[in-house]
Amino acid sequence: MPNPANVSPCPPPLSGATEDPASLVDLAASIKESIAEMTEDLRRINQVLAEKAAFKPGSKTGHLAGRHFAAKVSLRENVKWDQDVLANVRQAMGDAEFFRVFKWEFKPASEKVLAGALEFGQHGHLIAAARTITEGAPQVSFEKLESC
Repeated sequence: MPNPANVSPCPPPLSGATEDPASLVDLAASIKESIAEMTEDLRRINQVLAEKAAFKPGSKTGHLAGRHFAAKVSLRENVKWDQDVLANVRQAMGDAEFFRVFKWEFKPASEKVLAGALEFGQHGHLIAAARTITEGAPQVSFEKLESC
């Protein structure tokens, strides 16, 4: 992880006329590499913050406090739907029931309707088999504390 003390400040605004293209290419590549390294570091830090945050039961939003900042952590899930399996679900459910739950793009009409179909619908097990849920990257936002 780069030491913040060693990270150089942003370069001065470029005039365009005074910078040759070769220098700009090198500078841009260097900045891009630094951003990529720092982005990966931030992903790892956000994952640790998500593991350490306090979440209320049933909530996907947690909170942490640092010395100078408060952090809000929002957990995310990525859901991918198997279109071939959903086509079979549609056939089993019939169009009227299926399109109450799903749109024509074969996406759920709403999370609320989907949750009801999964929990109480007779085809919930078929619907569940059509989706894959993977853990998404947590989003973390910061707010400067007043005491600083």
